[in-house]
Amino acid sequence: MAASDSLQDTYLQCLTLHSDPSLPISGVTYFPNSPSYPSILDSYIRNLRFTSATTPKPSFIVAPTHVSHIQASVICCKRFNLELRIRSGGHDYDGLSYVSEAPFVIVDMFMLRSVEVNLEDETVSVDSGSTVGELYHAIAERSKVHAFPAGVCPSVGVGGHFSGGGYGNLMRRFGLYIYIYIYIIIITNQYI
Repeated sequence: MAASDSLQDTYLQCLTLHSDPSLPISGVTYFPNSPSYPSILDSYIRNLRFTSATTPKPSFIVAPTHVSHIQASVICCKRFNLELRIRSGGHDYDGLSYVSEAPFVIVDMFMLRSVEVNLEDETVSVDSGSTVGELYHAIAERSKVHAFPAGVCPSVGVGGHFSGGGYGNLMRRFGLYIYIYIYIIIITNQYI
């Protein structure tokens, strides 16, 4: 167990070194021996075959609350030769966002869920951990005449949905979501 603890300490040191010290990444990093690890791992898995004991599990899970947590995860995964899996809603029926045969880490975006609707310029700013349902709800709270061209399943995470183009029922009139992006914030490892 000491070797495992030592490896966890090494990972955590790397993550801490490369993230904003005012927002401790240790509070949003979950190792297999963490009490919250199983519930965080399983909470967004939609295909139950990936919850079996034989399914490969991540070395750790980071649930970022800040951009620096994502950057640190990218840097440290590269440093330790770990594959990185990004999960924004769990509607990945092939398990690509939470399973790998090689050692891997999950960056679970569920803590980044802000949705800001601006009716004056008819725009919306949405974090990639939000769901399509949360996006629709935020728009409906502000307007009865505005809509958004995305999918029909409310529990789909916008991070995966939008990066896949944003196919939805309004696409015949407005096109795919990807056609109406004004800007996208791409988080890199600070060096790209």
